Amino acid sequence: MTALLSGIRGKVKTVLRGENWLDVSLYLLFISFFIAPFIDSGPVRLLTSLLFSLVMIAGVVSMSRRPAIRLAAGMLACTAISLRWLQHIMPTPTIVRLGTLAVLVFMVMLALVTLIKVFGKGRVTAHRINGAIAVYLLIGMSWGLLYGLLDQALPNAFNLPLLGDTFTPDRQQSLTYFSFITLTTLGYGDITPTHEISRMFVVIEGLIGQLYPATLLARLVSLEIMHRDKPHTDMA
Repeated sequence: MTALLSGIRGKVKTVLRGENWLDVSLYLLFISFFIAPFIDSGPVRLLTSLLFSLVMIAGVVSMSRRPAIRLAAGMLACTAISLRWLQHIMPTPTIVRLGTLAVLVFMVMLALVTLIKVFGKGRVTAHRINGAIAVYLLIGMSWGLLYGLLDQALPNAFNLPLLGDTFTPDRQQSLTYFSFITLTTLGYGDITPTHEISRMFVVIEGLIGQLYPATLLARLVSLEIMHRDKPHTDMA
């Protein structure tokens, strides 16, 4: 039994610390942020919080082999997870704001770590392509959380006529939606930034949405093509 548990623990560490983590992060992010909103209910929101907690825990394990970095990430993740679950019990403005800030900081750290794994030494694999996509999703989610903070801190930061003035989970979901249509430069116009600071961050996200796929993802694909063509060139 001990040997079995040790083997399972070893496989989990291999997945989380290796390139397979890039696949795991993509799947968890997709499920928690893109499928759950279509089934809006109390149990589904609890399930979304559970999946989100798993993303954070797995992110801490894969963060770094340096104890200091993992300790800092672990403390931040524990704070974010606690505040996230506390929102289901006491959704006060202070708890919601602190929880949003903690999750935002952790998301930024996770995006940076994933980028390091994507562009680390070695050949470009499908795992790294998935990791690059996960970073793209993390950018959109992070900006959505940032918009949520701005919406809570600044008066009239965004024009959301159908959701009133009180910050709610539905309002955060709408801002996450707005983040992705800004990142992809769709710009439907149903939500608009109305404050100078919020407009500045919207412009920055739009620029990132244009530059990231055109440079980083294209670079990964080109490196993989070069790696596949290299043996044939050498043979010729």
